[in-house]
Amino acid sequence: MDSLVIYGIPAAGVIIALVEMSKRSFGLPNRWAAPLAAALGIVLATLAKLSQPDLGPWLQVELLGLLSGLSASGLYSGGRTVARK
Repeated sequence: MDSLVIYGIPAAGVIIALVEMSKRSFGLPNRWAAPLAAALGIVLATLAKLSQPDLGPWLQVELLGLLSGLSASGLYSGGRTVARK
C-alpha cells in the first residue's frame, strides 16, 4: 500500500501534464479532461503493476489509479480557479 501512495503522488503530476498537453496540442475539449485524466490514471497504474507485480492486488491498484487520475483533474481545475482570483 505504501508503494501505491508513493507512485500515486508523482503520477498525478504526470497526468496533469499529459492532459494539459492533450488540450493544447490536440484541441481536447475541457469536458473530456476529467475522463482522460481518469483513463491515464488507470493506464499508469496498470504499467506500474506490470513493472512491479508485488505492488498489490489488481483491483486495489486500478482503483488507486482511477483515484489518482480524478484527483489530478481536481488539483488542476482547483489550482486554476485559485490562480484566477
